[in-house]
Amino acid sequence: MIRFGAASLVMFVGGLSASAQGSDWDHQKVYEKVRRSVVAIRAMAPLGERSGTGTLIDSEGLILTSYSVVPEGSRKIRVWVAGPRMVPAELVGTSKRDELTLLRIRPKHALPPIEFGESGRVKIGEVSYTVGNAANSIIVDDQPSFNVGILSGLYPLSEPRANSSYTGLVLETTAAVNVGMEGAPLLNSEGKMIGFVTLNYSPNRFLGNAIPIDSQKYVIEKLTKTTTPTNHTPTEEEGFLGLKTKDEGGRVVVAEVEPNGSADRAGIRAGDSILALGRKKLRNSEELWALLKGMKAGDIVWLTIEADGEPLNVKIELKGKE
Repeated sequence: MIRFGAASLVMFVGGLSASAQGSDWDHQKVYEKVRRSVVAIRAMAPLGERSGTGTLIDSEGLILTSYSVVPEGSRKIRVWVAGPRMVPAELVGTSKRDELTLLRIRPKHALPPIEFGESGRVKIGEVSYTVGNAANSIIVDDQPSFNVGILSGLYPLSEPRANSSYTGLVLETTAAVNVGMEGAPLLNSEGKMIGFVTLNYSPNRFLGNAIPIDSQKYVIEKLTKTTTPTNHTPTEEEGFLGLKTKDEGGRVVVAEVEPNGSADRAGIRAGDSILALGRKKLRNSEELWALLKGMKAGDIVWLTIEADGEPLNVKIELKGKE
């Protein structure tokens, strides 16, 4: 299924000619293969709006991007797909240590996911490509920035730089890495994703770097694991919320809504995230049902939910069991 305080140091242009690295036709084939799999992202982060690049990695709208683009606590997350069309996105999960964020969109039309390659098999001197939302090129021109170079290095970075939280092994490329390409895919000659662009860099080399995709596959799988939808079955006297939930990427997500039930009447829909009950922030479904257990039919509860990227406070009167 899964498939700039120092900004001047992040903007680079590859120095090798395209003809030295393959034919024009080879480059065009890669571009046509991946251009609809790469998206633009904007999000309101805790310290202001951020913009960057994301990559569709499955056929159901799962997007991989950089934590520097969408950190924990971001809201109003918007994604521009080919068209360009803007669609809201929900946060699936984050890993600051791995500089990785996963988002989910629900586009009206199917979009092709990118194919993963094997970063462990790459060799210095091989052709490489970067493709992304440089200077908002996807949003403004409906055209991702496409760049060709070679893999010019493979080495570890020992400390974070330029708003990056990642340390560890990186793939260095001479393909251009410009502002707005944080989270962009690094591709091999077949157009397969072998890494994603990080703001971290070596102060001794000043070239673009990407986090190897092999090291991130386990993190992606972990963040996308979901639990079976759960629900507390109320007694005759207890109040009934009228929905089932699942835990997904560290959030309580509505899995099912009972028609004409309390949640349905309040406008809650499947896919919404339940952030809090009253003043209690929720970390998982177990906490939600523990708080609701023992409440009576007719009691009023306030839920803070996120729907289409917007936080909402919803008042619900609990119904009795029917």
